[in-house]
Amino acid sequence: MFPLIFQTDYFAIHSLWLFVSIAFIAGTYAIIRFGIKNGLKIQFLNEHSMKLIVWLIIGSRLAGLLENFQDYFSEFSLSGFLRIFYIWDRGLALWGGVLAFLIYFYSVSKKDEQDFWKWLDVLVPCGLIAMAIIDIGAFFDGINYGNETSLPWGVNFARPEIKYVVPIHPTQIYAFLYSTILAVSLIFLANYKKLKEKEITGLIGLIGIATFSFLRFLEEFVRGDDILEIFGIRSPFIVSAIVLISSGVLLYLRYNSRSLKLNLKFLKKKS
Repeated sequence: MFPLIFQTDYFAIHSLWLFVSIAFIAGTYAIIRFGIKNGLKIQFLNEHSMKLIVWLIIGSRLAGLLENFQDYFSEFSLSGFLRIFYIWDRGLALWGGVLAFLIYFYSVSKKDEQDFWKWLDVLVPCGLIAMAIIDIGAFFDGINYGNETSLPWGVNFARPEIKYVVPIHPTQIYAFLYSTILAVSLIFLANYKKLKEKEITGLIGLIGIATFSFLRFLEEFVRGDDILEIFGIRSPFIVSAIVLISSGVLLYLRYNSRSLKLNLKFLKKKS
């Protein structure tokens, strides 16, 4: 574990923020490349990029504050209040940022008459690539860790914040592996000839969201970090389940509506 890569009297390079920066660059490059390939208007993304980043940060921070409510609001003080705005303290939650990002992106897509579902097919695989890179930074930083295990690949994290002194599940590596495999699979699926012919926009994105939510749900069974619990259930369990069900319903409705339209077109031609 290397939370601090380099430090001087004037500045320090933290492994987590280094990989977050790499993820941002890689994700942006991937979105531009796949966006152009799919005939999307990259200028539209550029026009709203700053606001999208702001909403991503705000959503991540609000969700992070909710998940770690006791750490930030156990007592009221000026210094405690100011901590709310210290986004560099790692108090961010991915699901909140993604939700805020997608809500704002949907609103501007409708306003600028852009195909939100077609954009979703690009954003989800590229977002998974970025998240996989961030997972490496999380591993070096020692956050998002697992519970104890006797498996041969269990790791020890020598850090006071981690409550285990025995080998634990490297859940950050699990997340890196399934995010990478899922991203690559979606990219291959997007290039599948028969799927392209059906022209069902949003299918790749919704499959990606549903699958990731399911894998994230499974990951919670081996997570060991402290987080907000609702009626004794870890909040990511609940969030993952809600996203999985919602994306599954949307996938079902969108696929069936598209199939119905194709059948109606076929019947009209036949008549």
